[in-house]
Amino acid sequence: MHEWLGKIASLASLSSIPGKAVETVVEKVVGGTYSLVESEVTRFKNVEEEMERLKRTCERINSLLTDAEERRYIEDDNVKLWLCELRSISFDSDDLLGEYQTALSIYKHNSSQAGSSRKRKYLDALPSLSWSPEWGPLQRRKFSTAIDKINKKLDDINNARKNLRLRGADGTMRQRPGAFQPTCHIDPAKIVGRGTETKIIIDLLKSDGADPHRKIHVVVIHGTAAIGKTTLAKKVFDEIDGDFQKIWVCLSGPCDSVNTTKEILKEMTNRSCDLGTMNMILDSIRDHLKQSTAMEILLAIDNLWTEGFHFWDPLQAALLSSKKKIKVLITTRNERIGSVMLASCYNLMGLNEDECFELLGSQAGIDKQNEILVSIGKNIATRCGGSPMAAKILGAHLHGKGEEEWTEVLSEMRSLKDDRNEVMPSLKISYHHLPYHIKLCYSYCSIFPNGYKFEKDQVIRYWLAEGLIQPEGRRRLELVGSKYFDDLVWRSFFEKVPSCNQSHVEYYRIPSLMYDLARHVSQYEFVELESSTSHRGTSHPSTSLPELKHVQARRYCSLLHRAYQGTNPGVVKIENVYPYLNLRTLKLCGEYINIIVPLNLLSLDLFRNLKCLRVLDLSNSGLKNLPDSVSELIHLRYLGLSNTKIEKIPEKLSELFNLQTLELKGCLELKELPQGMSKLVNLRHLELRIEWEEITDSTKLVIPQGIKELELLQTCSRFNVPSDNSKGQSTINELKDLNLRGDLCILNLENVQTPEDARDANLRGKQFIENLMLRWSESPPSNPKQWSHSKDVLTSLQPNNRIKRLWIMNYPGTNFPRWVGDSSFSSLEAIRISNHNNFTFLSLLGGLPRLKNLHIENIAARTIRPFEGFQSLENLTLLNLLCLERLTLENEMPKIRKVYISECPNLKDLVIHREVYNKFERGNCAKLTNIVYVD
Repeated sequence: MHEWLGKIASLASLSSIPGKAVETVVEKVVGGTYSLVESEVTRFKNVEEEMERLKRTCERINSLLTDAEERRYIEDDNVKLWLCELRSISFDSDDLLGEYQTALSIYKHNSSQAGSSRKRKYLDALPSLSWSPEWGPLQRRKFSTAIDKINKKLDDINNARKNLRLRGADGTMRQRPGAFQPTCHIDPAKIVGRGTETKIIIDLLKSDGADPHRKIHVVVIHGTAAIGKTTLAKKVFDEIDGDFQKIWVCLSGPCDSVNTTKEILKEMTNRSCDLGTMNMILDSIRDHLKQSTAMEILLAIDNLWTEGFHFWDPLQAALLSSKKKIKVLITTRNERIGSVMLASCYNLMGLNEDECFELLGSQAGIDKQNEILVSIGKNIATRCGGSPMAAKILGAHLHGKGEEEWTEVLSEMRSLKDDRNEVMPSLKISYHHLPYHIKLCYSYCSIFPNGYKFEKDQVIRYWLAEGLIQPEGRRRLELVGSKYFDDLVWRSFFEKVPSCNQSHVEYYRIPSLMYDLARHVSQYEFVELESSTSHRGTSHPSTSLPELKHVQARRYCSLLHRAYQGTNPGVVKIENVYPYLNLRTLKLCGEYINIIVPLNLLSLDLFRNLKCLRVLDLSNSGLKNLPDSVSELIHLRYLGLSNTKIEKIPEKLSELFNLQTLELKGCLELKELPQGMSKLVNLRHLELRIEWEEITDSTKLVIPQGIKELELLQTCSRFNVPSDNSKGQSTINELKDLNLRGDLCILNLENVQTPEDARDANLRGKQFIENLMLRWSESPPSNPKQWSHSKDVLTSLQPNNRIKRLWIMNYPGTNFPRWVGDSSFSSLEAIRISNHNNFTFLSLLGGLPRLKNLHIENIAARTIRPFEGFQSLENLTLLNLLCLERLTLENEMPKIRKVYISECPNLKDLVIHREVYNKFERGNCAKLTNIVYVD
């Protein structure tokens, strides 16, 4: 007993807890650890009590780790390693407790179900849990042995502490991290300085370079990481004037010629690109440029890597074919790219000390009347190395802090040095002052490749699956995770990826230096393996820890597939991960953007070797089938299969009791979900999103009956209404009580039997749906009565007035219900209406107070009457109006930025306000000759 008390006390001594506090901690731990030193027989008899006490001991270990991490700088690698081993025990305990809790939860859930046979079936489905909570001798022995192993590991850690002679004074004291600061008081996008640089770059772009006869002029901004290249380029991009079609392309990392050019075409057209060859992509670029009415093209390519510039020669030829003047703006770290592309080069230097202080002070909200803080702030700014990122990050950390905290940061900057990069010490200081739970979330993101673009929801769902989000009362965990994410964006640990397209999906990335820092702080738990070689990993720390322990310590893994242009992509060696038995996250990644990893089959050994997985993401691969043995992953919370070729999800998946997220975005060949989906009682996110432009009548997916039983479900982004003779499928009224959020796409609305069924879907009560698509099949109804029926259905499908984006497709009714343009829809910013037989809806839409984007296509009408209202409209798109002969846009639209008309081959007459015409672009309107201007 005394040995255990001493052990816990020694663990506590690493933190700064004073002597009396240690005694208090020991007293609190006594009840939670006494059974761990009792005899094995006692443990055998009291498994339930042992598990509860193990849970409390695990909580205390985590509290100790939090205290040590938040209150001390620990620079000694051996001490760091000792703490990592302690955290490893926490992981092991969590795994054991997870198995135990899963069995109890299944038992409790099935106790409420009828039929004892079903209870037995549930439990038998879990290989390592094929028993009931009335534990038998074998099960009690198993838990007793597992607890004994954890006990011995704690003994080893205690002995290591003695050998290292760790004391309570180890590590430098620091202040506890402050609370999260609200973002509403700070403008993270504020740009300080760079006025001179902006003018120089704009002048370079407007000039013709050394050769005035060249139709393409390239300007390259190069400089070190975190110096502000992207910010400057975006400022130039927004401020340059002229008759430009502006195209902004952000490359997320190294990419080959085909994928770089794909990204350019995607941004040009605002559509995804699935073309397979370079020639096809270049032909599409040529066609698009020919249709553009702009006199000049401004193409900005952000973050061009050395590996990617070979795309330039074929792209340049395609651009030249347009007969337009082409301006290209590139940001890169590599000065050599400028000489290869015969460009005008600008070497971007850092901010001066005054500019650094202005940026830091703005982010920190400094009172410039406080001379002491101003003096300290100027000293801090001097040590930022001219980096805007360093100034912003430190300013965010110091926001709302007092003189003591400012002095502490300055002292830390004086003591920390990094010979490789003078900016890194500033970044480390900001990281050290993060709350511990935010540190864990940030370091976890080292699983992404450098430059990887990710969605906010994707990251939050990873964190949720790993248990990194701390509960805050009754708030949704996703909402708490969103706060973590916003905090990291505000502090510049994450940044939003600039884009000029109108997609409602926002992407983020980790800035390059912050990514280096994430890899550094996660080096003991993260490993990156290569999928096509026998390589054992690239992220092992340089310590003397035996390789076996390295393997056991790894919890997060990226399996990186390299596929160089012109080489055989090779076979994905998934077996490279098998030695890492304790992995909790496995993510398959392609080296380049848009790469589909050639993984077609999974070995059964994957799931039998990696039984601790919480997150398994095999997205963007050629996977066609998922083996039944996936049901052996009893801890699995997140399964990612997006953008794969999978056709059917195995029925066994419905036995994953803990599953929270099933990601199936872009799975165009998926036809069926498991019939037992209703058993996934912990499922929160069923992500079935497909690009709405890619949806056709053949986009069918069977949603099995019983989806209404999933009470925690928040995301179900696609729903096919079954025909009346379909059996075993969910009908539209099963959506009634689901509190769905985000996107919702309802297909095959012609199958809705009655307006009452549509009303029962309760779209009006779903206040968190932001983007809604309502789609009928393309085939027009044969019975005229169905026209009236369709209007009644659409009337009953009125959504909540908080909706932001609405697309109505193939609506067969003769007119629209009045809710479509009701002014109470004060959040509605984008409407798209496709395949309708007249334009009567325009009179409804003009009164929407915040409508910014209106897209109309495939409407069978010869005349469009004047647009009235539309006081907030910014973008108007008219496509494929094959019958249209006369268009009237005589009314001024004060906020209009772009009017784009294309594929209207019979359009002859245009009446247009002169101010609107200045924003007018057209393509393939060959008969348009009569244009009347109205002032």
